[in-house]
Amino acid sequence: MQATIKPNAEIKHTTLIVGVPEHINQLSQIVVEDEDINELLKTLKHNQIISSNVGHVSSTQVLLNGNYVKLISVGLGNLKTSDSSDFLIVFGKLFQHLKNDRIFKGALLFDTFASKILSKLELAELLGRQSEQSIYQFDSYKTDKTAPYQIDLDIHTNDEDVKHALADGVALASAINLARDYSNMPPNILTPAYYAELISNHFNNTEVTVDVKDGATLQREGFGLIHAVGKGSKNNPRLITLTYNGGQEGEQPIALVGKGITYDSGGYSIKSKVGMQTMKYDMCGSANVVAMIESAQRLNLKVNIIGVIVAAENMVNEAAMKPDDVFTALSGESVEVLNTDAEGRLVLGDAVFYANQFQPKVILDFATLTGAAVAALGEDKAAVFNKKAKVQLDEILVEAQKMDEFVFELPMTSTEQALIRNSDVADLVNHTNGHGKALFAATFINHFAGETPHLHFDIAGPATINKNTHKGPKGPTGYLISTIVQWLRKQ
Repeated sequence: MQATIKPNAEIKHTTLIVGVPEHINQLSQIVVEDEDINELLKTLKHNQIISSNVGHVSSTQVLLNGNYVKLISVGLGNLKTSDSSDFLIVFGKLFQHLKNDRIFKGALLFDTFASKILSKLELAELLGRQSEQSIYQFDSYKTDKTAPYQIDLDIHTNDEDVKHALADGVALASAINLARDYSNMPPNILTPAYYAELISNHFNNTEVTVDVKDGATLQREGFGLIHAVGKGSKNNPRLITLTYNGGQEGEQPIALVGKGITYDSGGYSIKSKVGMQTMKYDMCGSANVVAMIESAQRLNLKVNIIGVIVAAENMVNEAAMKPDDVFTALSGESVEVLNTDAEGRLVLGDAVFYANQFQPKVILDFATLTGAAVAALGEDKAAVFNKKAKVQLDEILVEAQKMDEFVFELPMTSTEQALIRNSDVADLVNHTNGHGKALFAATFINHFAGETPHLHFDIAGPATINKNTHKGPKGPTGYLISTIVQWLRKQ
């Protein structure tokens, strides 16, 4: 979206875009070309030409000062109760309508979009975010591509700070769309090496520094679990470390760790032909971490961040790990592999232990990890597991609610602590045949965080969606990017 902020007194356009609350008298008076828009909206609403239902978009022609003007309205609901989740719907449906109707210019009367709960700047940021996020498209590999859509809006308001809030929203959405781009790439193209190259090139000449360890280096330096997962593919694994120092020098960083299995066949514990489809999305957690750091540097956040991305393919060849194999983790502990399809916890074990070497104040990891988390919570919710990070978890849950992202805590108990050690031949084991498999996986990963506060986010359900919504098309969602970025802004 290209936006120009203009005062309300300069409203002159052939297309007007307005918000319609349940009660028109909740709006301040707005005059367009010497005519009272409020009275016009009351009449149109009374005659059911426009609607105040949240997200309902209407289009009609009206006569203003002798000239016909296209009026596009979107329902806001009751301004006393409408919150950020409602306005994500409002702005998402609005921009999707504008794109579908190929409307390229218009005057958005920002002061008709109001809320008793949200400030103008919060609304502006949601507007900027949905102007990019809701109309995302990925057709890089189609010969018949959709023409790029770009709308140029005159946004009319008397609040000068709206411009900066809009830009913040656009920056966040651009990062979310970057994660979607990576996640949508086919696995024959997005190999671990190419993924590392893309990330390095993206952050070239920015405040983010990138370090990449290749497969040989990982093996030589003792990343035994990452090497074990990646050695079944001709495409060697990579460990990508992103460093962003926006905080004070010497201040402990926050560590963000992402699972980047660029394709997961299951290995010798091979998936079914149906279960293998969409396994290119097994790197969504890592893409989301890249986007979180991208947002941090674009928003100039005053915090230090270490990002650790582990990229590997879980494939089958004569060198691939087998059930019953034993490998030595970076921590020096031996791990028995009972299920090669439980590879995510293996690579994250090494990655979390490595992240801990930076002495972070807290480690957050993000992974499309277990179907058990989906079975427990459904496809639209993320599971979170907490060890010594109750303060950070409570803060993040508040932001998740504001960002319309559902996150629920599941436990790690002494039962799982005992189960991860239930091996006759090694220190640890990567799989259990009993119940609580999401809990087991989380406990396995958490073990490698040591005494550092740690939150594990299992986003297997909401990392992708199988239908279009007001946040964008089906496919990868960038889940928890906005939540974590909002949390980082307050650190």
